[in-house]
Amino acid sequence: MHPDNHSATAVSETMPPAPPARPALERSATPSALESFIAEHLEPAFDQLHRWQNIMDHEMLLHRAARRKKMTITKINDSNVLFFLSGMVVGGMDTVVTSLVSHQARRVSASKAMTKKYLQAAEVPTPKGRAINPTEFTRAVQHLKKSDGPVTVKPSAGRAGRGITTDITTREQLRQAWTSAMAARSATSSARYVIMVEEHRAGLDLRACVVGETVVGAIARIPFYVIGDGVSTVAELAAAEIQRRQSNAYLATRQPRVTDTFLAPMGITTETVPDHGALQLLTPTADTARGGGLTVDVLDLLSDELKDLAVDGLLAVPGLGAAAVDMLAPELGSAAEAVVLDVNPYANLMQFHYPAYGAARRINDPILDQLLHRASR
Repeated sequence: MHPDNHSATAVSETMPPAPPARPALERSATPSALESFIAEHLEPAFDQLHRWQNIMDHEMLLHRAARRKKMTITKINDSNVLFFLSGMVVGGMDTVVTSLVSHQARRVSASKAMTKKYLQAAEVPTPKGRAINPTEFTRAVQHLKKSDGPVTVKPSAGRAGRGITTDITTREQLRQAWTSAMAARSATSSARYVIMVEEHRAGLDLRACVVGETVVGAIARIPFYVIGDGVSTVAELAAAEIQRRQSNAYLATRQPRVTDTFLAPMGITTETVPDHGALQLLTPTADTARGGGLTVDVLDLLSDELKDLAVDGLLAVPGLGAAAVDMLAPELGSAAEAVVLDVNPYANLMQFHYPAYGAARRINDPILDQLLHRASR
């Protein structure tokens, strides 16, 4: 045998086996908006996961934009700063919100119940629902019985998508959702604590960043999911996916511990073996904070009608110059049956700057531009 051939054989024997090919997603007969989006936009781009390395937090992103615009930053205390340009105050920040958000807007947005009233008053499409005192579970049961379909339960003063349970049809599901909403109460909220029970609406979970009257960023928020291979357990599939995300500095620190308790809302365990090609959601909602959810840039896919709906959501709250508007939409190309769920001026800019897939949107710049515009009037 030729030496070179012998050498090549020896090398090949020491190389690790190639990873198995990722199974193609097999769509269900009537795919949801989420399943269709994953099949059409996410799975074809599976190998294009961003590998963010040097990332900045929300506050630093805004400070960086201010410095790019030749502003100086003066710290007042641990949570407040002022932005100066040519010796004049042009704006400021209080914790994570800028002076584009008025006191009234902050008070309204601290309560999902109050936000819903403002959206309804402005005739912005939003799911019907009511706020119920945590001690009045029987009222929630009565509301469920009278509803035409499933309901969603969420804490009025919750943050980061915690405590939200969707597609509830039974009293037992409602009881579990009630407990989850109670546990997710925001400790810092000054709003009267109530639990929202509203009609369940299907659609893709979208978050649009609106500054002034312009949508400057838009993401789809995707729950943690795996694709079955007919052999591996959910625990094994989730571990492989979490390991794949370690090259992304934004995602690496936001991954969950996938336990039976974590999976319980989906009715599966760590030992569940999804069928080959089956889409298996590991969480019912897209928790991008600690639940393994992914963000995908969709700004260029969003129809003008959906952008208009997001702007309408922002304008429904007086004194709000910049915020994230959360929507549900059956499709990206139309606002038909789309609704506004919430208006959130506290939303973290990082999810727009460091999406898992798609273009990074530098939305800190238009926010500072809007501060300058207001200061010049």
